Amino acid sequence: MQVKVVLFSVFREKLPRENRGRTTLELPEDSNLKDLLAALDINITAICSVNGQLEYDQTSQLKEGDEVQIFRPVGGG
Repeated sequence: MQVKVVLFSVFREKLPRENRGRTTLELPEDSNLKDLLAALDINITAICSVNGQLEYDQTSQLKEGDEVQIFRPVGGG
């Protein structure tokens, strides 16, 4: 299945500069967010949004055509 991916912040470095943080990945049919993060070699804390909805469960299954946005957590004070 193909999944659209948009990376923000330091995660953009996982893709060639000309991609501007956007790509489409081919993943096995039963893939979840954890599989997607592993495919991108993202092994630090990330916040994911699937089709515009925050998703905290990394075992959530992905579907053909989903758009996943990946962010770094933001803190302040």
